[in-house]
Amino acid sequence: MKSLIQASIPNKFFMICAALFWFAVHTIYAHLQFRAFEESEKTQGWLISWYELSPWFTTYIFLTIALYTLTKIIEGKDRFVGQRIVLHFLAMVILLVAYWIISTAIFFTITSRDFTTFHSFIYTMLSGTIQLDLLIYLGLLSLCLSLCFHDKRIQEKLDFKNLQTALLDEQLKTLRTQLNPHFLFNALNTAVSLIRLKRDDEAVQALAELSSMLRKILEHKNDAGSKVKEEIAFIKNYLCIQQMRFSDKLDVNISVAENCLELEIPNMLLHPLVENAVQHGSQLESNRNLVDLSVSREGNQLLVKLTNKVAENDQHKGFGIGVSNTRDRLAKLYKDYRLDLCTNREGFFETTLAIPISVANV
Repeated sequence: MKSLIQASIPNKFFMICAALFWFAVHTIYAHLQFRAFEESEKTQGWLISWYELSPWFTTYIFLTIALYTLTKIIEGKDRFVGQRIVLHFLAMVILLVAYWIISTAIFFTITSRDFTTFHSFIYTMLSGTIQLDLLIYLGLLSLCLSLCFHDKRIQEKLDFKNLQTALLDEQLKTLRTQLNPHFLFNALNTAVSLIRLKRDDEAVQALAELSSMLRKILEHKNDAGSKVKEEIAFIKNYLCIQQMRFSDKLDVNISVAENCLELEIPNMLLHPLVENAVQHGSQLESNRNLVDLSVSREGNQLLVKLTNKVAENDQHKGFGIGVSNTRDRLAKLYKDYRLDLCTNREGFFETTLAIPISVANV
């Protein structure tokens, strides 16, 4: 309950606005009253009029703050409409009675009046102003309800956005956990193949490269992103293993622009594309099959081009879930991205990836 009350108290901006509003109304009303009695026998100085009216308008500042706090408390919990109406009615009675008593007490104090006439003064005052006070209260209540509903709507949007973000993070984690076993299976299969071929030194080197890759995976397991230079180092470890496995089948070329090395991209984004290209190149009967990877920057986009040789009748639909997962990740991470896969006239397959460079990289 205490936390609910603390959360319902308006901020300083609201309090300052309420004070300024009622100060302005107070000043205007005092001026109108002064002008109305200016030519009569009841005339008094403008400052005196303002001073004697101050108890009612100053107390309205605190009534406004209290009303807002109670409105947030009433509307802050799920209640039936009838319950809310009853609570708002009780709040109105309590606040108005407190307002009338406190304002009159302050007025009697600053004007040195006799408190024996306190009750008769309140009765006489209310007979002429109770309707106006009720209208003002209902107007303030309408304003407070509007602000509460507005705040509630904003909070719902924030909660929904946070939920979407949390769901997206979980989906991306799921996709990444699918990528890692997929890659590990192929890498371990490479090491096993080398051992069966009695190429022990190369198998040891392959396992060392695999160990380096696993260490990088563990280091970034909780990271959504990694730098381009780290992704390229990871890919080089992988390609080293594959070149051991397929011997002269692959001719690897990697070029990365200097202004791209420190840019951050989604973790393990490029590896599935390279793996897909290597799998296709390794299936060809010819040797020295090109796998060319270039990374550059064009304006506010990071451009990745991957070229590899394929067989004439190869539809290049991709191996396993790597490419499809990459497309799913891109769709969840970016509104504006491009992932094109097509065959050029020279019999090479080209994969083009373009993603926006995040603000953090600028």
